[in-house]
Amino acid sequence: MPEPLDNLARALRSAVLASDHEKATRLTVEYTEALGRQWTALSREQRAASPLPRQSRELLNWVRKMTLMQQAMAAANLSAVEKASRQLTARALYLQSAAFDVRG
Repeated sequence: MPEPLDNLARALRSAVLASDHEKATRLTVEYTEALGRQWTALSREQRAASPLPRQSRELLNWVRKMTLMQQAMAAANLSAVEKASRQLTARALYLQSAAFDVRG
């Protein structure tokens, strides 16, 4: 029996928060397929009153925003590491040249 949409949505949110990109990708596909099956099973009247379009948009927008935020955080962390690396390299070169000056 396929997982209910709520369980898939919960698992997808969890994968995104854990930065498990492979799992999040797989769950996005599963969620989309399950959503399509559930939608096509509804009558025209049920579709008109269904919260599915709004809920799915909210979920996928949240996934997108979280992914963009995580990418921005990773880029900021990488930038900080690169800056620290440059500073350490410059310090090491300075200390190395200072040691040569003392010996000379």
